Amino acid sequence: MSIEVLDWINDPGTPGKTGDDRFGHDASAGRAWVIDGATDATDLKPFPNAESGAAWLAETFSSRLMFTAPQAGEGAKPYFGRVLTEVAAEAARQSAIPLGTLPGEALPVASSMWMRRDGRACEFVWSGDCFAIAEEGRERVRLIGTEEKAGDETRAAAGMLAMPNEERWAILQAQRRGANDPARGLVTLNPAAARHMATERLTLPEGAHVLLMTDGFYRFVEPYRLETPQSLLARVLEHGLLPTLLALRAHEAKPHSQRLKARDDAAAVLIRL
Repeated sequence: MSIEVLDWINDPGTPGKTGDDRFGHDASAGRAWVIDGATDATDLKPFPNAESGAAWLAETFSSRLMFTAPQAGEGAKPYFGRVLTEVAAEAARQSAIPLGTLPGEALPVASSMWMRRDGRACEFVWSGDCFAIAEEGRERVRLIGTEEKAGDETRAAAGMLAMPNEERWAILQAQRRGANDPARGLVTLNPAAARHMATERLTLPEGAHVLLMTDGFYRFVEPYRLETPQSLLARVLEHGLLPTLLALRAHEAKPHSQRLKARDDAAAVLIRL
């Protein structure tokens, strides 16, 4: 069943860059997604034609989601395993450094939120700290995603800001090596990660709105607490994604201590069933 894509946005945060976020949708097939490539934690450049390893993974994964459709009766996790197998094969072809020789911190990872409409139900598959807000009825919304991920990142960022650069870099590299463990269920070059991605299936009313977003857009809720999930969706429906993002950028221009990036990449897609 199809969806209607009402609005979308992808702002890299840094002028002149493409950023590490991507989004996509196939309205006629009822699918939409957002992807957030994790900022590189190495000086190695296995994908020299891309802005970063994170950007390469987000772009390639988004492309595969667009052109590799789920087969009839195929479950979401087998589908993602098949997509990640294609991404890993493409990485092996394009990498300027043999993938098997790269240290774990040089292998790109990403978070994502993907949805498809399946009859009267909507299926969501996510990894990391991307989110969706879905209308379940009048004045009632459901937050889909691992909510504590956003809070964990905020606390970790606040702690690392006080560290010397060398110590902070060592911690980031250790975290990246751990993130490539398939049991973490992130988007990686290991297809086994698909088996550990989170899923949720909801029956939503006809005409319901769904907002998919990367963590850079979710900053309205965490850490800035300018909105709740319900009020953020209402704000987007009233004003649109661009004015909403500009309000976030204005807030980010103020002094804050709860972040690593002053302006994080932010992507979002607004749909209606």
